[in-house]
Amino acid sequence: MKLLIISQFGGIGGAERSLIPLAKELQSDGYELTLLLLKLPTDSHIFQDFPGTVLFPESASSWYRNHTLSQLNREIANTDLVIATSELSPTYISWLLSRWHRKPFIADVQVHLSQWINDSAKSLHHYLCRWIYPQISYIRCVSEGVSDDLRLNYGVPSEHLSIIYVPFELDAIIQASQSPLPSEHHHIFNKPTIVSIGRFTSQKRFDIAIEALLYLRQSYDIEGNLLILGDGELRPQLEQQIRMLELSNSVFMPGFVENPLMYIARSQVFLLSSDYEGFGRVIVEALALGCPVVSTNCPSGPSEVLEQGKCGLLVPTAHPQEMAHAIAQILTNSQLSQTLRSAGLQRAKDFSSQVIAQDYKRLINCALS
Repeated sequence: MKLLIISQFGGIGGAERSLIPLAKELQSDGYELTLLLLKLPTDSHIFQDFPGTVLFPESASSWYRNHTLSQLNREIANTDLVIATSELSPTYISWLLSRWHRKPFIADVQVHLSQWINDSAKSLHHYLCRWIYPQISYIRCVSEGVSDDLRLNYGVPSEHLSIIYVPFELDAIIQASQSPLPSEHHHIFNKPTIVSIGRFTSQKRFDIAIEALLYLRQSYDIEGNLLILGDGELRPQLEQQIRMLELSNSVFMPGFVENPLMYIARSQVFLLSSDYEGFGRVIVEALALGCPVVSTNCPSGPSEVLEQGKCGLLVPTAHPQEMAHAIAQILTNSQLSQTLRSAGLQRAKDFSSQVIAQDYKRLINCALS
């Protein structure tokens, strides 16, 4: 059985990393996998572990304006089932071509679509989503919030929607976390450390995380460090904020690191400060490493992963005072910290690649029937 996975992945973010564990499980069940990338990745090493054929575009130009569209058409014609893992345009085109070739089709939605479109000023997509997504019979949503968004804002029938969480290779996460830290980063962990991860975009609200550190000092007299792993267009603004708040000795932004897990494992708190998410895979990684979590109760994913606060503390979005209070609770209450750590380790098992792959295989069988 041939499966064609279509993706516009261009970086090495969470969506890219979540594909590999699922692909390994599908391959072990006898599926023949082909991954067609519509965009040249910034770093192709992430796909070295893909258990199948990886097809790269030959050009860096827009995929729908060059030969990649012809390649997409050929590959769809020669497969048994199509899975589009990138939302909006890649899904639209792949679905239309799949209909033309009468191929079963599954669309993955890994973001809170209405929030993402609003944030990206892509108003045309609101209309295209309302037209196309309700016609797709099999849609995999990574959280209940993503499913609710498609149903309420784009009119997708509930029977078209399947909630299948992001898969994780838990043993590999633990093993990777045990790698030695670069010596130049040892000093960061001389104080209680709060770690946060993501691209420096408005969605992630690292400005709120920085403000929370200031409140942690002023209101609770806790001297801690904030480590933000990642990079992006808002770095200059964040650096200016850090200087203005005189936090240069307490906020560290070393840039993108290939293995963030070893930093999470050495931190006392993992912080997610986003205005919205599709799932929040870094939360599961923190849970799997026994790092207590503070997260905004944003749409959508974090509250589901944390079981409405049972496995981590939830705070309102854009509220640094509440964020600082939650962090202070964990840093000053060892019993609470241990309770969250134990609950998190247990919860992480629900996201193992073996468990999630069984759900995805059932969706594939439904699409093929």
